[in-house]
Amino acid sequence: MKAAVIHEFGPPEVLRIEEAAKPTPAPDEVLIRVHAVRVGGLLDVGTRAGRNPFARLTFPHILGADFAGEVVEGDAGFSPGDRVAVVPFIPCGHCPACLMGRDDACPNAQLVGVHRQGSYAEFVSVPAKVVRCIPPSIGYEQAAALALSGPVAVTQLQVAGLRKGDWVVVTAAASGLGLVTSLVAQALGARVIACSRKEWKREILLGHGFEAVLNTDDDGFVDQVKELTSGRGVAIAIDNTASTSMFVKLCAVLDRLGVIVCSGALAAEIVPLDMRSLYLKSQSVIGIRTHTQASLDAFWHMVQDGIETRIDRSFPLDDVAEAHRYVEEEKNFGRVLLTID
Repeated sequence: MKAAVIHEFGPPEVLRIEEAAKPTPAPDEVLIRVHAVRVGGLLDVGTRAGRNPFARLTFPHILGADFAGEVVEGDAGFSPGDRVAVVPFIPCGHCPACLMGRDDACPNAQLVGVHRQGSYAEFVSVPAKVVRCIPPSIGYEQAAALALSGPVAVTQLQVAGLRKGDWVVVTAAASGLGLVTSLVAQALGARVIACSRKEWKREILLGHGFEAVLNTDDDGFVDQVKELTSGRGVAIAIDNTASTSMFVKLCAVLDRLGVIVCSGALAAEIVPLDMRSLYLKSQSVIGIRTHTQASLDAFWHMVQDGIETRIDRSFPLDDVAEAHRYVEEEKNFGRVLLTID
């Protein structure tokens, strides 16, 4: 089969199109013909560049995490021809976190494209438990764009205790995860304040029907949120950046019993936390590493009601190096994909 292979860490040019052995599925796995793959910042670009702290690779290696495609062979409820979406996070299923339904915290989990061969290829074999059928109304590219972010968003909001009518602020709402989180929160009945520091991205966000689109760098950001929420603040703040200046503002706009959710740390700065304010207002700060198995089913049920995200650009597999360069330079609004015919 044709695949994009790396033999070392390095710049986009280390990605080479080569012939690789077609995988043979294990008894609990499904062999899938890949049609579309998301090009992600950490799992793809970061792993290729040697910046992913979770990466333990054996070269040559095939990257590629979440994707969509067509079942070729396998059992466990799947039949040849089934159209499916696949997430990369494979929990162990028997640790305490998995047994309590919080498999997003599994310490033994593996990642497709990081700990095992990935989906930058014509075929990939994955455990059946990370595969879900997609509705007929969703194309392969849209399914690949939603495959991971959708379940992560559902997990964030479920664990945070979202209720219909709650105010939710989402930072970096123009990012792949941020936009899907905003759309999922909106679909669940939240009143969403979507944020971006870049004016051109805020202009695009305005077209999604959110309650407000704000700039967290604006000196009046806290007052704007308080005015929108009649002085109370937001029930949930989604922050996947860990920016010092932004975190202070999120604490300032958090309502009593409010929750700050972190599912990433793009800036990865040390943030201040006023513990006195936290306990006086019964607030919480929680980390959500990824999605739960339960959220996979919940999200794909929601998609039938019409959730779609923005796809910025699709590249053919042969242009994988250019796709990596495009994501690395942060030129995109929405998901960047590889397509494989």
